[in-house]
Amino acid sequence: MWLLKKTYLEMKKRTKLLIVPMIFFMLNCSKEKPSLEPDHSVDNQALKEMYLKDIEIREQDERTDTVNLESFDKVHREKVFELLADNKIVSPNDKYRAALILQHTAAKICDGEITSISPENYLLAYHLSQNAMLKTPKARDLNIPRMVALNYDRYLLYSQGYQKYGTQLIFDDTSGEMVLAPMDTTLATDQERSQYQVEPLRVLLSKHKIKSLPPSN
Repeated sequence: MWLLKKTYLEMKKRTKLLIVPMIFFMLNCSKEKPSLEPDHSVDNQALKEMYLKDIEIREQDERTDTVNLESFDKVHREKVFELLADNKIVSPNDKYRAALILQHTAAKICDGEITSISPENYLLAYHLSQNAMLKTPKARDLNIPRMVALNYDRYLLYSQGYQKYGTQLIFDDTSGEMVLAPMDTTLATDQERSQYQVEPLRVLLSKHKIKSLPPSN
């Protein structure tokens, strides 16, 4: 049995509905990101406010461990879906911010394993962040390529049981260590990992053990 470390601890302490931890999200989001495009008059202001609130509550929870993140995240995710349906998420800024919000999709414990209540949210976040990356001249400066890889890895991990690039760590409660989540190492080359700001496979394996792939059906 393996669990994400923060989720494993919070399961004992608080609630059965858990927040997918962001300890693997490597972007520095302690401050508002630089604008992804010069003209942000087309940015959705309601989405920007949710994005900033998302950052604020996580900073507060990091300091105090007292914030019920899901009570905010659920409202934010539902609003993102509404804005998407109304075609109000248009600019690269909007898509980047919406992707970050959708990363915070709740998880639950099922038979001792952590699962997502909606893996498709990560797939949508992947497409949104990929679009933002393609339309942002300085995407690498903002770590957007890594965000794209992280979203896709998280989608695969919660829908198929493995990752592609190597952005996801999990807590192995048997060894008490953080290890790489199961990964199909044939899916990405080191050149592709570099394009998405992920370290080469040999470097990843030098830092962490890797969990075995789940048995094929």
